[in-house]
Amino acid sequence: MRWTLAVALLAAAVPLWAEEQDPPAVSPAGDSYQRWLDDVQPLISPREREVFLALTEDYRREAFINEFWRVRDPFPETSRNELRERWEGRLEEARQKYDGEGDERARMYAVFGPPLSVIPGRCSGILEPLEIWYYRGSGRLRGDFWLVFQQRGSRYILWSPSGGLREIAVGLTGSALADGGLLRQVADQCFRGPEVATALAGAADYERLRSSGQLFPDPGFEWVQTVLSRSTDIPSEGEAFEAEFSVQFPGRYQSRTVLQGVIVVPPDNIGPSDTARYPSYDLVVDGEILRKDALFERFRYKFHFPQQDVAGEIPLLFQRYLRPGVYELVVRAQDLGSGRFFRHRQSLEVPFVASAARAETRPAPVDVASAIPDRAAEANASLSDGDWSVRLLPPPIGLQVGNTRVEAITAGEGIARVRFALNDRPVMTKSRPPYSVEINLGEGPRIHRVAAIALDAEGRELARDEIEINAGPHRFAIRLIEPQRGKTYESSLRALAEVEIPEGDRLDRVELFLNDTPVATLFQPPFAHPILLPPKSEVAYVRAVAYLSDGNSAEDLIFVNAPEHLDEIEVRYVELFTTVLDRRGRPVGGLTKDNFKVFEEGDEQPVRRFERVVDLPIYAGILLDNSSSMVEELDEATKAALKFFETVLTPKDRAAVMTFNHVSELVVRFTNNPEVLAGGVAGIVAEGGTALYDSLIYALYYFSGIQGKRAIILLSDGDDQASEYRFDDALDYARRSGVSIYTIGLGLPSGNVQIRSKLQRLADETGGRSFFVERASGLGKVYAAIEEELRTQYLLTYQAPEGDDKRFRRISVEVDQPGAEAKTLRGYYP
Repeated sequence: MRWTLAVALLAAAVPLWAEEQDPPAVSPAGDSYQRWLDDVQPLISPREREVFLALTEDYRREAFINEFWRVRDPFPETSRNELRERWEGRLEEARQKYDGEGDERARMYAVFGPPLSVIPGRCSGILEPLEIWYYRGSGRLRGDFWLVFQQRGSRYILWSPSGGLREIAVGLTGSALADGGLLRQVADQCFRGPEVATALAGAADYERLRSSGQLFPDPGFEWVQTVLSRSTDIPSEGEAFEAEFSVQFPGRYQSRTVLQGVIVVPPDNIGPSDTARYPSYDLVVDGEILRKDALFERFRYKFHFPQQDVAGEIPLLFQRYLRPGVYELVVRAQDLGSGRFFRHRQSLEVPFVASAARAETRPAPVDVASAIPDRAAEANASLSDGDWSVRLLPPPIGLQVGNTRVEAITAGEGIARVRFALNDRPVMTKSRPPYSVEINLGEGPRIHRVAAIALDAEGRELARDEIEINAGPHRFAIRLIEPQRGKTYESSLRALAEVEIPEGDRLDRVELFLNDTPVATLFQPPFAHPILLPPKSEVAYVRAVAYLSDGNSAEDLIFVNAPEHLDEIEVRYVELFTTVLDRRGRPVGGLTKDNFKVFEEGDEQPVRRFERVVDLPIYAGILLDNSSSMVEELDEATKAALKFFETVLTPKDRAAVMTFNHVSELVVRFTNNPEVLAGGVAGIVAEGGTALYDSLIYALYYFSGIQGKRAIILLSDGDDQASEYRFDDALDYARRSGVSIYTIGLGLPSGNVQIRSKLQRLADETGGRSFFVERASGLGKVYAAIEEELRTQYLLTYQAPEGDDKRFRRISVEVDQPGAEAKTLRGYYP
């Protein structure tokens, strides 16, 4: 490993500032690691140092060192670690220039780099011998500053201005030691006196700069807590439980051997988790694989077993994929119910397995080409002579940003080219198949509409198709493939519809209409049916309506053989779920339509629909911070979340659980089953950093496509540290989503204005509410307030004004109740 060599070389070097360190509480194995601690002394925090000293094995020390530099990498998107390279280079230069032990010029050289100039401080009878370094900014510091060193024999020590000039003055007493008078003497009597006096007046206080975090970025302590949380050691106060462990190599995956480990746990040796209504066994398995005395990989598995389903011993099975060779395996199982541990360590000789037949537990590779229906053949089968069709293939699953490939398939003779458009703006035209283009969706998450238009040689439109990208997994929509806009039909047509069903829902039926006359009700695909058309002189439209089993519906409508002058006007209604709070922050009920006024961009809008929200289903998601900093509060936070679900959910409602640290995880999909929610909450473990903005965007994407009252409850104890997206991206996506966000800041100091302001703004802009609590034990009252608010809302609907302006439109709602305030979303994008 690179750092093994680097540390070994440093072992023979002179320590640059070792004398500043307190004796270690635990002596690391080998002088090389103590030397590393000495070399990074200006960078490492006391808590990081304490954790490093407590490590007991070299492979963990090496892993710590690598992670120490990784979290400080100023440009992680590059292959280099610029800070590490600069630091190591300066260390080497400092040793060559200042080889005396304890010479603090070496330390400052490593921290600030070479000075712009060096001023000798020779002022006999007034000052001790000095050496002054001048910088015009360095690293994160801006502006001019000086470092002043006092000579002590053959070495130099750094002077701190906090101690005053008397520390470097000689031969002076009484009033002559006053700083102002001394500086005047220096300026008048010393060699290069004005420069020396200026330097003394503007000298940097290194310790103050370091303690305030101005010299180096603070990576926080979460990464260290993550290292600790993934340990395979049993804590000194931890109790062990007995279990059996076995390992086998059942097959092969590609060029690797399948390693299968099993920990068999008797249920009598552990205890169920503390969820009285839904007891379960919850265990976490952490593992480390070593190769050549170095950490090769880490892994973690979480297991959840409802107590009622456990009839005998509990198997905890894990798999890894390793190349043949010699390894060492360390595994630790933690029972979350009893807090006890099982640990096992053994050597492994991973064999070469000749055949992977039947041994692979991963699914066989999918033939993507065969998995996609032959849409061209399908379309041609339903076409008569002179007809054309264009179909866009479904977009990739997940949130798409940047360059995304879009592909269209055509059918019918006479199609000369296909034009692609993004949000009604042409982006590219392809004149021959394959009709595939890359479209730039931008760096921010958005819902986009992509169209493919088939054209003839003269540029006339023959057919078109549209899809939405980033519509989310819960999009419920029906799309009429036939009839198509712009096509001419004679006496009949074959109506064909395609339905997108939300994840976890079931389609009940599809109804087809000619104008307002029912034509057919279809209960399974293909959703196709012939329709006889009226005489050409009559304007007609085909309408398709899809219904889910819970009664929700979606529809699409196409005019058939419409005259060219017929304009289709899209009527957009804006729904405002509105909460009214009194002066004490309590919801106000019993209001009527006449109590409200709605304004868009300052203009009053007539309320078309008004109702008290009582029976509408609620879709609620808890987005829970489970980063390492939550380790002390996570247990209380999960119990409060479970209590919220038990209190709020009715048979009509749905809830989901999402967690986030440096990555997002959908723990429980939308469900109204409290037992499933309890099981998901029980297995949550604190680990990793905090990617708040990425995770909020992921949660909003998961909510996309759901209609009605939607709310995300975001619980976090800190600022974002690991997101690719910015706060502005998350706020903009939240505005476009229509989802109310309730933010809960846990344990945030009142002085942390920036984080509090961001959480407040997310709530205010989306019609939610922000809360700040000191400890997780106070979450019960917060969840009760959110529940009361969600059940005491009003739905105000108005028709959006016409216009092609796509900018954000501001909304405000006024209520004529003294001391009351109406809270709803601040605006929308048309």
